[in-house]
Amino acid sequence: MKAKAGTSIDLKAGGIRLYAARMYNHDYLWFSSTEVSKMAATLPVIHNYALSYAISGFSYGIYAGYSPRYEEDLSRMPAYATPAVTDGTVPLTRLTQNAINSRTLRTDDAPKGSNSPALGRKLVLDPIWPNARNRGFAFYVFTRNQFKPPAVVRLGKKGCPVRFVWDEITSAIATYSEDPCRPTHALNPFDLQGEILSYDPVAIPPHLVLRFADVRKDWFILCGEHRVHLPRRFTTAGAFPVSYEVNLPRRGPVPSLDTA
Repeated sequence: MKAKAGTSIDLKAGGIRLYAARMYNHDYLWFSSTEVSKMAATLPVIHNYALSYAISGFSYGIYAGYSPRYEEDLSRMPAYATPAVTDGTVPLTRLTQNAINSRTLRTDDAPKGSNSPALGRKLVLDPIWPNARNRGFAFYVFTRNQFKPPAVVRLGKKGCPVRFVWDEITSAIATYSEDPCRPTHALNPFDLQGEILSYDPVAIPPHLVLRFADVRKDWFILCGEHRVHLPRRFTTAGAFPVSYEVNLPRRGPVPSLDTA
């Protein structure tokens, strides 16, 4: 959508509410962010699709087919999140898992040439509790239809219990800006409409996340310390880009930006 600089959208008037969130996992959190040989590791970056499903309480009892239908599902959800990252260090724990033959009670007698479970390892994120050294995972959530985000959900492969702390941004006015801006959160490149000047990608399933990015010619909500990018699904540009192709520039030095 082509908009003039300074054009504004009142989110609350349109039935959309914006929350700043902190997430704390109260158990070991496991996603297969990367897999090398028999090691599955979890990166301290949570994809916004996983968060949106969990916060919305959206799941399937029975699913027909093999491919996920993200856009079809997301359009039915009352909450849409940005990716979550932590501004502190997250300790990792390595767990070893063993597949045991129920007859022989051994782990080393699988038939040769078969795709049988065996000894494997996984790196999981340790539980996080609010303290001065670690403030948990930070992200933002847009809600519709008077939906109130929950305080506790389960997340990840093993249904880790996580707690959210919500802070509603009441004066959420989105403004179209031609100037560069670096949002105070990670980004899903499919949510962008403007030009990406620089970025730091993190490759996690189902597709990469930008840990940070400098963007111009797009919609932003500037409120105090918060610089929130407005996903394209909440503008008149349409629910989602027609093409899944996202043109990212070649990585280079990050310019210094004055976005205050």
